[in-house]
Amino acid sequence: MASLQKGWTVEKSILATHLGNPHAAPVLKIPPLVACTIALSASLSGAAPVENYPSLPSEVFSTYSPSKPEAYTPEAMASAAGSFLKSLKENQRRQAALPYDSPEKSKWTNVPPRGPQGGVRLGDLNEKQMKKACDLLAAVLSPQGYGKVRNIPLADDRLLRNGQRRPGFGAEDYWLAIFGEPSATGKWALQFDGHHLAVNLTFQGKRMSMSPTFIGTQPREFKLGKDKVVPMVGEAPAALALLQSLDDKQQKIARVGDRRRNIVTAAGKDGFVPSPLGLPGKSLNASQRTSLISLLDEYVGDLPKPFAQQRLKELSAEIDKMSFAWWGPTEKGGDFSYRLQGPSLIIEYAGQDLGGDPHDHLHSMYRDPTNEYGARLAK
Repeated sequence: MASLQKGWTVEKSILATHLGNPHAAPVLKIPPLVACTIALSASLSGAAPVENYPSLPSEVFSTYSPSKPEAYTPEAMASAAGSFLKSLKENQRRQAALPYDSPEKSKWTNVPPRGPQGGVRLGDLNEKQMKKACDLLAAVLSPQGYGKVRNIPLADDRLLRNGQRRPGFGAEDYWLAIFGEPSATGKWALQFDGHHLAVNLTFQGKRMSMSPTFIGTQPREFKLGKDKVVPMVGEAPAALALLQSLDDKQQKIARVGDRRRNIVTAAGKDGFVPSPLGLPGKSLNASQRTSLISLLDEYVGDLPKPFAQQRLKELSAEIDKMSFAWWGPTEKGGDFSYRLQGPSLIIEYAGQDLGGDPHDHLHSMYRDPTNEYGARLAK
């Protein structure tokens, strides 16, 4: 294990502290692009079809480390998409490569079992193709973003029954689709979706959109070998830090409900913009604005660094027009939800009752209502 720990950051789990357990075991934040050859936990080993893994996608996600892109350029992203498509058989390519304006784009869902929407299923790929898929995802997302799209399907493996096939669940039941012809200058898009995950990326030259994107997980944490992985490690602590940076008067305005509520802009809600609630961003001081930007980075930081910086600069100019709303308790360990909203932003986060522990079943949503599926990239 000593050699595997090289390059890892061992830190006390902020999220575990948030859940009211300051004595929780340390969490290993595993950089997603660092080589990792750890086996899945023994709970999944029974009758697994690929050695000790429930599926080939699970094995590849667990053991394969894509090369870190030399640069996040339009050329590199288009090249990775083209390489993935080229690796597919003709029938697979027909599933994966769709017209840019295909109506399938808006049919994403995070609810299992997924229907017959467009895209190629990871469980239908061979090892070489699966690695090409990982290379593509690593080329169009930051290490933070790739870590989420890798770890969420692996978390979903824990919902399988004795490691056996369960339609709509597990790493094999995620779909990857490319809309339009990948190009360094033209407009194209990528969608990766399945249970608790729907990433919609649109590209046009040096501009990029990530709206709409759903990020969730169940369970909240899991083990790879002896090591703990937390797919959504920062979304709750960063929001709690922002809330706790507010004074009593500000907190009273921000807290709009005593009990957690569900998110309202998830799948099937394209075009819906809820009424702003909570504390106006214009009332935040400099330190509080820094906390707000840290919260934004937990979501926007899934984009490659140059694109994330561009988006954060855009959002920083909108803080005075934003609002921050909180439902539920305001202390660590509380069962809360929140919404951060602005002219070009909707972020929502909430635990779910299904499974019995809302801290162990998490949903979040990121939208830019002015740029859904890259609507304003060409403007």
